[in-house]
Amino acid sequence: MYNEVMNATLPEFCTEIAQLVRSHLAPGILRKKMSQFHEKDIALALTLLTTEECQALFRILSAETLANILEYSGRLDEYIRELTIRKQVDVLSQLEAATAAEYLHRMEKAERNTLIELMDEDVRNEIMLLSSFDEDEIGSRMSTNYISLCAGSSVRQAMRTLIDQAAEHDNISTIYVVGEDGILVGAIDLKKLIIAREQTEIDAIT
Repeated sequence: MYNEVMNATLPEFCTEIAQLVRSHLAPGILRKKMSQFHEKDIALALTLLTTEECQALFRILSAETLANILEYSGRLDEYIRELTIRKQVDVLSQLEAATAAEYLHRMEKAERNTLIELMDEDVRNEIMLLSSFDEDEIGSRMSTNYISLCAGSSVRQAMRTLIDQAAEHDNISTIYVVGEDGILVGAIDLKKLIIAREQTEIDAIT
């Protein structure tokens, strides 16, 4: 159950968010006002809302925004079940694949299969890859959240590739280098790549 009693120890902005949700604003206006807060702040404010108020807020938020909020909330399982099937699929598709796979693993098989079948093929394949291993197998620790570069590239080319991939991946402190056959040949610390001269081949700093 959602906590319906305001917690006096919560920051003042949590009360402000709760009041906005209860103010009966038009969906577009409420969505715009919510965008002024960080997703982590909204997640904290959810503890002040009733089930119905949470559902009303979830309906007007984009799947991407809602996915970020629910990850911060620490109550993903509880909140996501309040969504429609379509919204669940959209939110799960926006989560880190490993997080989505863990959530689906905790569901009943029939319900899990329904959600997976409704996902886009790329998302479905990524989640199924990560969820196809038992917990004691190394595959259960795999992640698709990484950036890879081609061996033989210059630092300038590598930086361009890094910028392109960074839009989809945030785990970039270590960058992996693969050969033409796609096999890992080494790794580069992001700091070394940044300070290297543009014409240097990345093989020299791998």
